Amino acid sequence: MKTGIKNLKISVIIKGFLLRFTLLAAGWMILLGEHKLTDIWFVILFVAATTVISMYTVPPGQWVLRPLGAVRFFPYFITMALRGGWDVARRVFFRTVPIDPGFITIEHDPNPQKTLILAWVISLLPGTASTVITDENILVHVLDRKLPVTEEIQELQNRINDMFPAD
Repeated sequence: MKTGIKNLKISVIIKGFLLRFTLLAAGWMILLGEHKLTDIWFVILFVAATTVISMYTVPPGQWVLRPLGAVRFFPYFITMALRGGWDVARRVFFRTVPIDPGFITIEHDPNPQKTLILAWVISLLPGTASTVITDENILVHVLDRKLPVTEEIQELQNRINDMFPAD
């Protein structure tokens, strides 16, 4: 499989650049709000540089997500982040919350993109502290081994798989 921007057709590169430039410029305009654009050339230069960097880091077609799957994942992600934050706050402020730390091993997907997203989001789940990706699996540090962390990670894997096209 050929990867990298050098192996793409010029039309794909131009189309990808224009799409990303438009999205980044729209984001910039939303963040700018009602303020007037006084330094438009600086904005154009900054957005163009950001677009070029994004083209080299993730070439067009290399990171493909299903839009509907990503939209469905967003509320789940927010819910898990809030639950994880609440869990940490309870453990800090209420000393009566049980703690039985340990490690669990999770088998990861051969797709490195799915594995990376999984490792990023696992540490937001309630009862987890950190993750380490190895060649064969993901090592997860859990704060309480009695919590259903393995089941929640399985649900997370299913939701991540829904964001990506079938292999």
